[in-house]
Amino acid sequence: MKLDRGFVHLYTGDGKGKTTCAVGLAIRALGAGLKVAFIQFFKPHTSSEVKILKKFAPQLLYLNFHTGGFVYSKPSPELVSIIKKGWQEVKKIASSGEFDLLILDELTYALNWNIISEEELIDFLKNKPQKLEIVITGRRAPQSLLSVVDLATEMKEIKHYFTQGVIAREGIEK
Repeated sequence: MKLDRGFVHLYTGDGKGKTTCAVGLAIRALGAGLKVAFIQFFKPHTSSEVKILKKFAPQLLYLNFHTGGFVYSKPSPELVSIIKKGWQEVKKIASSGEFDLLILDELTYALNWNIISEEELIDFLKNKPQKLEIVITGRRAPQSLLSVVDLATEMKEIKHYFTQGVIAREGIEK
């Protein structure tokens, strides 16, 4: 099954649930017989969702472009190089025509740290294959991205138990 037209989704904000939403959409797409590429940036490949996503191969391609733990400050030159390599891989995957849904998890950080320019991402989105559905997740999405996406959802934190000292729990936050 192929899509007639692919849209661009943006899941952003400081609240929990951006990646979870993207994983849910990937599962739905797989259930409909679509082929999915799930690409994670700036996030360890050890999150629990990765274990299950990899089991959907070859209908789902999972790739990770990261070097270690979570990134809280400016990324290292090594990580910048890995992210740039990942971005080149994304462009190949998008143009291959092999996938129906392309998920770019935590990609907004590459914009925040000027690893990928806003102009380059916007050009990529404007010129994507017509039938390719794309999902972008991450905090602090630039306003310019809103001009080209078809759907934008902001996850807003209202209350979170992290503020009470609860660390990320396996199966829930990681």
